[in-house]
Amino acid sequence: MMKMNKGLFSSLLVLAVTSTNFAFTNVSANNSDSESAQPSYSLIVKGFDWGPSVYKIVLNTGSTIQGNTLAKDSFKILVERNYPMFNFETQSSYDGFDSGSRKINNTYLSDEEGNKLDQQTGQYITIEMSVHPDLATASMFNFDLQTFTNQYVDLQYTIIQQKALKDAEGNVINDLTTTKETPHTVIEQTVDKFDTTGKFNYKDSKYGDIALTYASYVPDTDEKKLPLIIWLHGAGEGGTDPRIALLGNRVTALAEDSVQKFFGDAAVLVPQTPTFWMNNGTGQYTQDGSSMYTNALTALIKQYVKDNKTNIDTKRIYIGGCSNGGFMTLNMLLANPDYFAAAYPSAEAYLDSWLTNKDIAKLKNIPIWFTAAGADQTVDTAKNTTPTYKRLIAAGAPNVHYSYFDTVLDKSGQYVKGNGNNSPYEYNGHWSWIYVLNNEVLSDYNDKPVKVGGKAVTLMEWLAKQTK
Repeated sequence: MMKMNKGLFSSLLVLAVTSTNFAFTNVSANNSDSESAQPSYSLIVKGFDWGPSVYKIVLNTGSTIQGNTLAKDSFKILVERNYPMFNFETQSSYDGFDSGSRKINNTYLSDEEGNKLDQQTGQYITIEMSVHPDLATASMFNFDLQTFTNQYVDLQYTIIQQKALKDAEGNVINDLTTTKETPHTVIEQTVDKFDTTGKFNYKDSKYGDIALTYASYVPDTDEKKLPLIIWLHGAGEGGTDPRIALLGNRVTALAEDSVQKFFGDAAVLVPQTPTFWMNNGTGQYTQDGSSMYTNALTALIKQYVKDNKTNIDTKRIYIGGCSNGGFMTLNMLLANPDYFAAAYPSAEAYLDSWLTNKDIAKLKNIPIWFTAAGADQTVDTAKNTTPTYKRLIAAGAPNVHYSYFDTVLDKSGQYVKGNGNNSPYEYNGHWSWIYVLNNEVLSDYNDKPVKVGGKAVTLMEWLAKQTK
């Protein structure tokens, strides 16, 4: 049985439980010259390569603030995170907790969505904060070792006013420090493009009733047929909340212009299993490539396409995913070899030894672009993607590609290893899907560019050009 490293299937690091005490100076609300409305705030969350982090706070002051009285150190931000934990030695549950102060990068007047204003006064103040792959206190998720999935944490942010501000009339504003009772909301940017309420029930003749959930995105178009991009999540994103499948890995990128521009608009479907795709029906990992979800997932996809038949181009349905989802991508291709126009699995966990010669014959004529990294300690590429790719090429596959990376590095230039080392941050070697979702996959296994019509293309450019 293939052993899975439990922490590495997550798109977040397992977070240590810490507790920190803080000393701070709070501007007293009793010194205010103006009676302003009670403040409220919004936490602005965005999906990053490592998962979702709170990177902005938008504070509704209830007053009209003079921008020239606002400074980066006008506020201090504290955060507490609470989440369930499990002690495997004592077989008991307990409350996990961590806390910290957030580094503020910038503070400015904005609209209620956090967009900077080019004016002298305003009601809303946006506080931008640093994020980093290793900054646990910024994260919305904790990896639950008992369920082996990412789970939302309970968050408590405290905004501490450290310097007085002035309103438009010149009155001193000192009463913006928040408490646990301060009204607040959470805004998950880019998730709001998706319908996350999708539910699908299927009765399997062998496994009984199966309930899947899904998120979907359909762009506004002028009644033209759209390609459909399907993404299958990893083991850490299983459950019944499709937002986790969208944010655990930055799957929301598929609905952003950086990807959509290659397709001329595309629909996106993100199915979610309540457990994990490699479940053989007993709650254990498959040992032969089978999955209890094969028929249910096939039915979900075909029902979604049927329900959206006026929008979906059935000749341009693409399927891909990461890790467990990469396994399920191959599983679905084998079950439906004539259905998909192309596939894009990454860090796929389908052992090559499970594939018969007949399976290779089924796959060889399907356009597939694999992605993996040699540093992967969860899925051994020498037993999965690499031999499978070589067998497909030997069988005469005309349109199969494989981008092999040594490691998974940050290519944005924003994150470094730290402690005096300014080389790019190195992610877990299993996370090669970062390159896929950022469309940073360029070269074939021989390090030569993949070309379509004589032009070198990225993975997403290539995918958009595939049709049945």
